[in-house]
Formats: sequence, C-alpha cells, structure tokens
Amino acid sequence: MATSVSQTKSAELEALNADVKRIAQHQAAGRHGPAGEMIDRLLQTYEGHPRLMHYKGLNLILAGQRKEGLALLEQVVSHESADVMAWVDYGAILAQGGDLDAAIEKFQGAVEMAPNYALAQANLGAALVLKEKYGRAIEHLEKALELDGQILDVHTNLAKAYMRTHRFQQAIDVSYKALSIDPKSVAAHIDLAAALFRIERHDAAEHHARRAIELAPSAAEAWLHLGSTLGASGRLEEAADALLKIAAQPPVGITALARLVHMRKTKTGSPELELLTQYAKRLDNLQPEQQVSIHFALGKAFDDLGDYPAAIEHFNAGNKINADLHPFDAKGNIERSERMRELTTPEFMARCGGGGLSDVAPIFICGMPRSGTTLMDQMFSRHADVQAGGELNGVNRALARNASIRAVLEREKDASELSTDDFARLGEDYIAYLHAEGLKAEYVSDKLPGNYLYIGLMAMALPRARFLIMRRHPMDCLFSNYMQHFGQNQPFSSDFGNLASVYNQFDLMAKHWVALLPDRVREVNYEDVVADPEGQMRSILDFVGLEWSDDILDHTASTHQVNTASVAQVRQPIYHSAIARWRRYGPGLQGLALALRDHLSAEELQAAGVTQDM
Repeated sequence: MATSVSQTKSAELEALNADVKRIAQHQAAGRHGPAGEMIDRLLQTYEGHPRLMHYKGLNLILAGQRKEGLALLEQVVSHESADVMAWVDYGAILAQGGDLDAAIEKFQGAVEMAPNYALAQANLGAALVLKEKYGRAIEHLEKALELDGQILDVHTNLAKAYMRTHRFQQAIDVSYKALSIDPKSVAAHIDLAAALFRIERHDAAEHHARRAIELAPSAAEAWLHLGSTLGASGRLEEAADALLKIAAQPPVGITALARLVHMRKTKTGSPELELLTQYAKRLDNLQPEQQVSIHFALGKAFDDLGDYPAAIEHFNAGNKINADLHPFDAKGNIERSERMRELTTPEFMARCGGGGLSDVAPIFICGMPRSGTTLMDQMFSRHADVQAGGELNGVNRALARNASIRAVLEREKDASELSTDDFARLGEDYIAYLHAEGLKAEYVSDKLPGNYLYIGLMAMALPRARFLIMRRHPMDCLFSNYMQHFGQNQPFSSDFGNLASVYNQFDLMAKHWVALLPDRVREVNYEDVVADPEGQMRSILDFVGLEWSDDILDHTASTHQVNTASVAQVRQPIYHSAIARWRRYGPGLQGLALALRDHLSAEELQAAGVTQDM
C-alpha cells in the first residue's frame, strides 16, 4: 500500500521533534558542540524553522556568543510570535544577564500569548519579585500554581512575595507545600524559618533554620534566621555564635553583623567591632543599603563605647543615604491625619457606632515607634487572661477589605454613606484576622504603633476595645527612631524635620482621641512606667478590665518572644538608662531640638545647643 503524503509529513514531524528533544538534552548537559552540529544539519533541511532558530540562539549564548545568540532570539520572537517557548527562554536569558525590565517585557508577551502556560506565569512572577513589585508578582505566581502545582520555584518565589507583603501565614502555607514537593528544599526551609520567626513561632523557626543548615551548612540566610530566632528567644550567646559564623560574608553577613551589634552591648576588642572596622575600610565598595547597615551598626557600637561624636557621625551618614533611597511624603502624612480628625466628629461617631463585636476586648498598644510599646506588650503577655499578639497587621488588613470606609478616607465618597454596619464588618474582619493568626482569647494585645491613626474607627468596630497611647519624651523617642535602620519600612525616621512633623501629627491625634473617647483611650507615659511600674500597671489593668497579677512586673520571664528593635532591652529588668539619653549627644541633636522646639523647655533647648536667636 502506498504511503500517503500526510503519513510522510507526520513521520518527518515526529523525527524532527525527536531531534529537537535530543538537542535540548545536549544543551542541558553542556554539550554545546554536538547540539550546534545537530541544529546546523537540520537547518539545511528546515531552513528558518522557528524552533531550530530558537535553539540555535540559545546554543550560541550557552557557548559564550551572547550577542549573536540574543540577535537570533530577537529575530525569532519578532517574526514567529506563536513560539511562546522562545519568548520565555529569551526572557530567562535577559533576566540572568541582569536586564529585568527587558525580561519582564518578554515574559509579559509570553503570558499574553499563552495565559495558561504555567512557565510563562512563573517566570513573570519571579522577575517581578526581583523588581520588588510584589502585588503583581503574587497575581502571576498564584496563577502559575493553579496551572501547575508541582513547580518548586513557584512556591519559593510566592513565599518571598507573601513575606514582603506581610502575609506571613500564607508564606508559611506555601512553603510547607514546597516541602511536600521536595522535603530537602533548602530554600523552602529558609523561607519557613523567616516566616515563622515573623509570627513569633520561634521553636518551629529554629527547627527549619537548623534543617536548612543540615542540608546546606554554608547557607548564610539559614544562619541569619537561626541567630535572629535565638536572639528573640533570649538565648543571646547562642545567637551571637550563629551570627558570627557568617558575619564576614557579605551581603547576608552584613545583616547578621548589624543584628548582632543591636542584640548586645559592643565592647572594646569584641569580634563584631573588629568586623565593623574591616567593613568600614571598604565602605565605598559596598552597595548603598549595605553602607547604611554598616553606618547604623557603627553608630550603635560607638554609642555603647561612649564615643557619642563618632556615633552621631555614623547615624547622620546612614540616615542621609536612607533619605535619598526612601523619600518620605510628609505632606501626605499630614493630610491623612487631618482627614481622620475631620471625619471622626462626635456626631459621626454617635451615628456609626453602636455595632461591632462585643464578645472580645482587644487591647491596642500604640503610639510613636520606640515609645515603650514593646515593654507594655511584654508586661501584658505575663497576664494569664491576655494573649499577646505583638505587632499585628490586622487593622490594615481589615481596612483593605472595607472599600467604603477607604473611599471615605480618600474623599472619594461622602461620610454620610457610611453606617453602623460598615464598622461592624470592620470589626468582624479584624477578628477574623486574629483567629487566622491563632489569636482567639477574649483579651488580645496588638502593639502595632501606627494603629494610633485608626483609634476612632476601631473603637466603633470593637466596642469593648481599649486603647493605650504610649508617650515618651519627644527627644528620647525621636532620637531612638533616628538611631534605628528602618529603611523603607519607616522613611520618616531618617530626617529630623520629618520626625518632628510626624510627631506633631501624632500629638494632635492623641489629644483628639483622648478628648473624643475619654473612657476608651488612655495616654501612658513611658517614664512613669519606669519610675513606678506597679502603680502604673494596677491603674492600666483596671482601665482595660483585668484583675491585678503580680506576674505583670516580671516581664523578663515572659515566654512571648520579641522581633522588634527592643530585643535585648526587654530581656532586662525595667531600667532608667533610656531616660534623657538624648542629653549625652548635646549639640549633636541641635537640628532635632530646633524642629521640636514647641515641645521642649528652654532648658532642654539650651542642652541641645539651641540659642534664642535661632
């Protein structure tokens, strides 16, 4: 029987596909010579075949002829747009060469061409993670996961994107799924250690950090997370040993060294001081973010050693770089605060209040960062009836789920369109967040400092909630912020003027809430707690509706672990050395005192070198 034309073509296509598969195997094994020979031989028969031209371009790049190979790939994607694999491979080559913008363009083209091609979605998501565009990255990585749940890198990239957007439980969930694909995935163990640390599940975080180290003893990030976890657990010497193992290995080592310096007091001759000195000698060779870390660590070290002129020099240098890297919108901050005070009138509160959830009594501990919120939360954590939540993102998450309230805050809708039900739903969403985080007690503490902006809204959403606004002497509080490397997480901290502007708005907000909700909101002075912890805490417990407990005063015994900049401090008894600490720097803080002059006495201004004619 004669062979038909269609049968012949089918056989040829099958043979060509087999050859293409073999070419790919050669390339994967690094056998570029045999791969190139096969491609050239086949092109003699199939001149200009897009898949062969695609593989020829890849082969040239893999063999070191990058320019020629990229030109060939560009030719393929320009004229054969149906070859989605060429778009994906082209993007991968560009990403590996550091051209992320061009890579994203190619991956986006592949996704538009074949939206159900998992690898295109996965690579686009991965590139967006590297560009720190986490919202878009999550969208594409979740789609890739839906299309193919067995791609390990999708899980690990998605975990990183969730982490960067403070979705820690989701990062944990997807990391466990990664381990179900590959129980020996070092990246998944490291991601789990990082995410579990952030929600203060330190035993589990330590386990995964140690497992990553077992699998890859030189994994710097695993040592970093192990040291951080041990430090948060109060095991400071073990933490120091872990961090010192990698402290001389940038870039992760710089982060480890900075954490160690902020974890314990630097002494003359200490290994961390020696390492800092070495890094300082080659500061110009480091990336700007790394320079900032070294400057802040040196500032802390010199502060420990009592060399305050040297300390302020490094704090100033680090903050100057930070200010350039992470600009702060002072005008926007003022507008948000003014809008909140304008909105929350007694009439508005009376009309929209009266609903919400009454079976829970959250304790919001808020105020300026570095105002004593961590100390207060640690003391509450010793009470048998309180489940300490730490710094929770629940208020922001609940607001994100309530478009009507957000629209009113942004002046896109009139306040008259809001009702009691909107705030009842806000409370329900906040409690749902707490439950998802495993916080199900009647009394849960939430110490996210910035919640002070939303006190009126949450008071309507949660009728039994109580709000403690921590206050601390503004020079001590703001200088303590200036001494911390918050980076993009708190950009106002890097400039004296911005610090004072934020403090002014905080001060106005605090006074507004106390006047509006005197039975629900209480100001607490950090200095008063330090001077008379029992007297203050008896009154505070009565205010929130709790019985006295002697354990409150033994906050250093708390099993609640700490992830903030206050790690070493809250492991010590309440101490007085942080009171008036700013005075050691005198005229070095003249700029801050000038910006805060309306909040300072004449004697305090003089101590900071501010004269009457300034």
